[in-house]
Amino acid sequence: MDLYNYYIFDNADPRTHNWFLAGSPFPMLGVISAYLALVYYIVPRFMENRKPFQLTKFIGVYNLFQVFYCIGVVRLCFQAGWKFDYFYRCYETDYSNDPKAVKMVEVSWYILFIKFVELLETILFVLRKKQSQVSFLHVYHHISTFFIAYVFCKYVGGSMLTFSIVINSVVHIIMYSYYFMSASETKIFKFLASKVKKYITSIQLIQFGLLTMNNFFGLQPGCNTCKPFLAMYIPNIFILIYLFSSFYKKTYDTKRTAERKVK
Repeated sequence: MDLYNYYIFDNADPRTHNWFLAGSPFPMLGVISAYLALVYYIVPRFMENRKPFQLTKFIGVYNLFQVFYCIGVVRLCFQAGWKFDYFYRCYETDYSNDPKAVKMVEVSWYILFIKFVELLETILFVLRKKQSQVSFLHVYHHISTFFIAYVFCKYVGGSMLTFSIVINSVVHIIMYSYYFMSASETKIFKFLASKVKKYITSIQLIQFGLLTMNNFFGLQPGCNTCKPFLAMYIPNIFILIYLFSSFYKKTYDTKRTAERKVK
């Protein structure tokens, strides 16, 4: 028990001890377990003899919510003192109760919360009987980002590594704007979405490249970033690069081959 308290509480950011999902790891692990049970067993069995739900309006509202939520997160980061040189310059976490430091750790909780909300997306796939979209890439990506957001909020809560929050929020603004437009019946939105679609995975891969660079800058000697977090985060980024690259090749190389055959 002493070892548990040492790692879970004594070495954690005391400011987030009592925040929803940011304290004990058991609620977070419970959420992940419930998520897996829902998407692989409970909801598929519920939908077995039912027609797929449409959920068009709900998904449209959800996508817009994501866009405005991410805009708000980026705005809060700048209010907390975030600057563009966080990408490469050593900024350590301010664990004090200075208003800007507190705002920065609050931003890390907002990211934890939205990663929790994003687990809903997989359940929506199953409710719409799009089980093919419940791929290993999709499920792993959602679980790993939720887990990493938990660790970040609990132990890091700031530093130059908040670059990941800003770049991920910007990518999600683009991504959910695309989702909103592609689901819309408006012709101009459909047209714009068709032009953006092929770039979405590329944008995500660029994001992972930038995150890798930022994390390696965080390893520079004399920079007191949370090294155990980086030891976990960097390998996860490499896994995501591999999975997204494989998805990109499978999707677009297959399309190019089919187009050549038609010609």
